[in-house]
Amino acid sequence: MGTDGAWPSACDICVVGGGLAGLATAWRLAQSGQRTVLLERRVPAGAASSANAGTLAIQNKRPPLLPFFRDALAEWARVAEELGVEIGYGKPGGLHIARSNEDAQRLRKNFENHGALGLAGEWLDAAALRAEAPWLGDGIIAATRSPLDAHADPLRAGSAMAAAAEEAGAAILTGIELRGAARDSIGWRLETNTSALRANNVVIASGPWTGRVAALFGANLPVHPSLIMLSVTEPAPRFMDRIVTHVAGNLTVKQVKNGSCLIGGGWPGAGDFDAERPGIDPLMLRHNLRLATDVVPGLANLRLARSWANFEAQTPDGLPIFGAVPDRDGLFVVLPTAGGWTAAPLMGRLMARQIAAGEEAETLAPATPARFSPR
Repeated sequence: MGTDGAWPSACDICVVGGGLAGLATAWRLAQSGQRTVLLERRVPAGAASSANAGTLAIQNKRPPLLPFFRDALAEWARVAEELGVEIGYGKPGGLHIARSNEDAQRLRKNFENHGALGLAGEWLDAAALRAEAPWLGDGIIAATRSPLDAHADPLRAGSAMAAAAEEAGAAILTGIELRGAARDSIGWRLETNTSALRANNVVIASGPWTGRVAALFGANLPVHPSLIMLSVTEPAPRFMDRIVTHVAGNLTVKQVKNGSCLIGGGWPGAGDFDAERPGIDPLMLRHNLRLATDVVPGLANLRLARSWANFEAQTPDGLPIFGAVPDRDGLFVVLPTAGGWTAAPLMGRLMARQIAAGEEAETLAPATPARFSPR
């Protein structure tokens, strides 16, 4: 990994961005026999892919991409086995909770939507929940339970996937910034901060920087950054046996193998995207931790080891972007958004199939870049 050795002058596919989605795409493309080069400005899986809590959940996903996320969870199980190294993958199942009557109504609707696809687990009222999970707070009035919810360690999974991509034949070049792109009869000519590269096809997998990278190709993709915060506690004897997600979308909690508890939920941080300086918002962090200790009172007995923040991508409709960019031959986008950690490995596999074999991903049809094209 790096820029040592001969610079490749040409490739079949250039993947721009080394987050988990880019790494998964490069891995699967290389496995299919494509000459694949991945360009990363810094460290693979070092930005949004390492800032999330590693939750792989189905209960907090909503239409229209439920069939995709069902398949994405199955892909994670395959990836964990295929990588052959420890990535912190576990499948303890999860509880999706409600704390108010309004929450409960939303939870019921969510339960019905999942049930229509055969994904609903079990509905638990307050009494059943007390017996099921006595470590939860008294303010929870209902929950749904699913055996499908899982988790993986972002740091270990990203490192393992980068190694797998290189083993499959992909060249991962770090410290490389794309500065220009032009299309001719041969393909794309890419100008970087070091050298030029020719590619028959290009996949933009640049996370919150996707809009800026797309502009180099003359494409308009309305992608904007947001900041999310995460926290981890000191290790403790195991007391949580499930992943907890909130139906309002503002909390994820789980206890991992070393006993630490990871607390997330999409609470916004404070920082400067242009300067690439993510930071903590103390007020938002207090709200996040207060909610977490209300839901899981045992967390209040643990010391906070660390809190951190990083940028992730947002789109106007909250959906990811996946597929060929209209009017830009040989240009594709892989952009997970909400639930991006869950989505990334399957997006990589499906993108490789689309490029190498022309297979369209039906479950990602709502995520097409064409929805942003003028009509």
